Amino acid sequence: MDRQMISEATRDFWNKNVIWDMLYPLDMMEQSYGAPEKYLDDYLTAGVSFTSICFAEDASNLEYAVKAIAQQRKLIQSRPDAFIHALTVDDVLRAKKESKLAIGMQTHGTAWFGKNLGVLEVFHELGLRVVQLAFNASNSVGGGCSDKADGGLTTFGAKVVQEIERLGMIVDLAHTGYRTTLDVMELASQPVLFSHAGVMDVHQHYRNIRNDQLKAMAGNGGVLGLSGNSAYIGDDAGAMSAIFKHLDHVVQLVGPDHVGFGFDFVFETEKLDEWAKNLEDEWPDSKKSSFNGFRFQRPKDVIELVQLMFDHGYPEDAVKKIVSGNFIRVCRQIW
Repeated sequence: MDRQMISEATRDFWNKNVIWDMLYPLDMMEQSYGAPEKYLDDYLTAGVSFTSICFAEDASNLEYAVKAIAQQRKLIQSRPDAFIHALTVDDVLRAKKESKLAIGMQTHGTAWFGKNLGVLEVFHELGLRVVQLAFNASNSVGGGCSDKADGGLTTFGAKVVQEIERLGMIVDLAHTGYRTTLDVMELASQPVLFSHAGVMDVHQHYRNIRNDQLKAMAGNGGVLGLSGNSAYIGDDAGAMSAIFKHLDHVVQLVGPDHVGFGFDFVFETEKLDEWAKNLEDEWPDSKKSSFNGFRFQRPKDVIELVQLMFDHGYPEDAVKKIVSGNFIRVCRQIW
């Protein structure tokens, strides 16, 4: 879409409302996949009010996680003029009023703490608010979406889910295996997230979510954050028009209360491509001759998706839910 086609009404809506993106995959300590901290300024410039960054993943360990969360806390604290550490929804609303970026923290996987459930309470105190159960490959909690075998949620995994909920954190099922996600949603007493994914019915990819998962998520009160990754949405450029097809599928299937943004924007994609090629277990497609790499739009382009919603007759209250209201509802309930 030509950016000149954005209406004044849409720009006014954008400026007045909280814009919530559930994930910016900030480069982790001592490794880069093309998302360094300098690009947080792109979120500020675009007028985005919230995003969440990851400090540990399944390949990490406890020592790494301690150092990494300390580093990211220091990053947020280093720019009080621009960043707010988001521990509650009120922090996000304050960021909007002050034209700042509220930054939350999450992890991609649970293997980093081994079987030591007690550390989750410590990390909650440090700012952890969203815990993804697996990162593509299976772990001791349950199945990963890239594994051929998904045995479902393990006995230990059930304990992890219950502890995450007890502490007032959100269970994230992105990257998690199909059967395991259904097991979790049957067990969960609080809404869950798929923080960043696409829709299987729109584009076939092992990272995407099937209709029965979407219906179970809606029954649970949860939210799907739509990824901007070209591989998941089935468009080489990651165009907002392609993302809208995923968004509209969710809305038509379960209504506008269960979808939002989880764009996972990477800015230097050649680094991400190389990173994926070295992780065959997590990214098996990267070894295929057909692998074209990953491409993304930018935070400034998200307003195009808002315009598409209005162009397709979405009422303003539905658009408000999608740009932030659904995540606000879930996070206010749990945090």
